[in-house]
Amino acid sequence: MATSFLGHRLECPYCLTIRLRIPVDARPDTQITCSDCGEFLGTWDDLLSDFEAQGDNNGVFRLDKGRIRRLS
Repeated sequence: MATSFLGHRLECPYCLTIRLRIPVDARPDTQITCSDCGEFLGTWDDLLSDFEAQGDNNGVFRLDKGRIRRLS
């Protein structure tokens, strides 16, 4: 199986990691920051929309309990 990586908004453009600080009670307008460098990455709604767009209609990735998992 080939390794696949998520990019776009989920990857911090400042430190190039994918470590998001997401509150348990995140709402669509909650501001999400990078856990490593603390920079603002977007709202929870923006990031979820980007994540879903990268999964396409095949559901290649799933966000489960704060972890991104490749399904195929």
